[in-house]
Amino acid sequence: MKKEFGIIAVLIALVSCKKNPVISEEPSLTGTDAVKSALVSADWVLKHTALIYSPDLVDNSSPEVCKIDDTYKFKLSGDAEVHFGNTHCSTTLDSGSYGTWELLANGATLKQTVTRDVPGFINGEVIYWTVDYITQTKLRIKRAIVEPGKSYTQMDTYVRR
Repeated sequence: MKKEFGIIAVLIALVSCKKNPVISEEPSLTGTDAVKSALVSADWVLKHTALIYSPDLVDNSSPEVCKIDDTYKFKLSGDAEVHFGNTHCSTTLDSGSYGTWELLANGATLKQTVTRDVPGFINGEVIYWTVDYITQTKLRIKRAIVEPGKSYTQMDTYVRR
């Protein structure tokens, strides 16, 4: 009986020491040409937004319900378009061009210039996103936001539609 208990104890110890598998992403594309090619080759859907206030304080939010079926397109011409899905954040806004985009710093920075109000963007706003990660199927961009009394990083993750 003691021998069986000892074997069971050893098995439990071995199972509890099992390492969790590491999930790795495919390598991010780098360089202006590779990043541009990935941006323009797909329509993008917002999948996740994280607001990072500090390493210990992260708000991992789901996108607003009215944004989950919107698609974003970066045109080769430099135009940025949004196509609203069935659930609108605003019934007074039409789909189509909302601004322009360009890559800077060898594809590491995405500059967006907003030319009309759309949910999440204000006409005239110029936004500099750091391209944190990009492949043919996933895009993760982030930007620093400073507001009175607080600053944080917004990180948006998009997937190919």
